[in-house]
Amino acid sequence: MQTLTKNKGILAIIAVFIAAMFLYNLFWKSDTTSEPAELSASSIGDDLLKIYDELQAVTLDRAVFSSAGYLLLTDFGVTIPLQTVGRPNPFDIIGRD
Repeated sequence: MQTLTKNKGILAIIAVFIAAMFLYNLFWKSDTTSEPAELSASSIGDDLLKIYDELQAVTLDRAVFSSAGYLLLTDFGVTIPLQTVGRPNPFDIIGRD
């Protein structure tokens, strides 16, 4: 109870804030909600077909691969050395390999 008397101001501010949010939602918030449009069987994959058509229109100039800038690129790939494989049965009891 002593904690409540020490923090009266903070509790009052929180109560006023909650009341203000309630009143805002009650009076000023719009009641319109957006509902998803009805989907027909023919409109489900339209976006994928549109993207597919756009990708089909993309062309790649093969001269890029013979240009000097491409030929000067260096491969910094690192080969991963072979490592020992773990236990034959990882779900078996430990010590029974």
